[in-house]
Amino acid sequence: MSNPHEPRDVFVAQLEDRLRADLSRRDLAAPAPRWLPRSTRGVVLATAAVVIVSMAVGGGAVSAAYQAQQSAQRDTLVTTLEQRLALSRTRLDLVRQRHDEMERRVSIGVEDPATVADARLNVTEAEVNVKLIEVDIAEVRATGREPLLSVSAPLVNGRDFVSERWQIEAQLPDVGREVAKMAVDIWKRRFDVGLAKNIDVEKAGARLIEMESAQQLLQQKLAIRQAFLKRTLTAAVADLRVMEVEAEQRRTILSRRIEFSRRQLQDLEVRTQIGIVLPVEVAEAKLRLQELELARSKADYDLALIRKQLGK
Repeated sequence: MSNPHEPRDVFVAQLEDRLRADLSRRDLAAPAPRWLPRSTRGVVLATAAVVIVSMAVGGGAVSAAYQAQQSAQRDTLVTTLEQRLALSRTRLDLVRQRHDEMERRVSIGVEDPATVADARLNVTEAEVNVKLIEVDIAEVRATGREPLLSVSAPLVNGRDFVSERWQIEAQLPDVGREVAKMAVDIWKRRFDVGLAKNIDVEKAGARLIEMESAQQLLQQKLAIRQAFLKRTLTAAVADLRVMEVEAEQRRTILSRRIEFSRRQLQDLEVRTQIGIVLPVEVAEAKLRLQELELARSKADYDLALIRKQLGK
């Protein structure tokens, strides 16, 4: 028999059902936390806001890190260039002193005037080097990167650093041309009085022609640069055009040097036959000629390749 005071199984099951229902009603009636959105749309908006804020914070951190890195790179480049500038200025002071000493020695008749001309060219070269480094420093400070030297480089805050460099570089062949003309005149006078050979006059003349070619090259490059800035040439075509005129000049100079080397070799062979020049000097002249001919073959190949890319 069952105990009369023991609850029946049906009663126990009904009581459990009521308790579960009561607990469920309490859970549903409990207010949601204040920070939790009360709708699906609210959840989506809240999540989006968190993502946007996180992206903004992350983007700001990345931007700050990039700017710090760029600033450090700029400072390193400027420091390196300033060290080069200091050395170049020291060298400029030295070559100026040497030039002044040469002038003094020429004035008292103990030095050849040709040496003063060479010393003047050395001064110009040192001055050009100083100016080029100063332009590089200005570009690095403006951009935070290494200078761009190609004809298709963009302007920097409206400033054309590429053309500035080429205009500075043009000072060297300008002075070089004057010095070469002076040398030609000196060697001609010496030849007229029997103190020089015709080959010496030709050598001075070849140097003059090379300086004139360098002047023409820089003018051509400046014209291509202007065409690019006016958008009559694309960047790719402008770069190829500069490569073309440089290859043409290199080939022309090599051809002239080959002609001069051949005449010089003939002169040495004649002088060797009469015992004035050692055979080893002839061998060295032949080797120089072969090297020049090989260099011209390479220039021919480069020029043909460039012109093929230009569709010529």
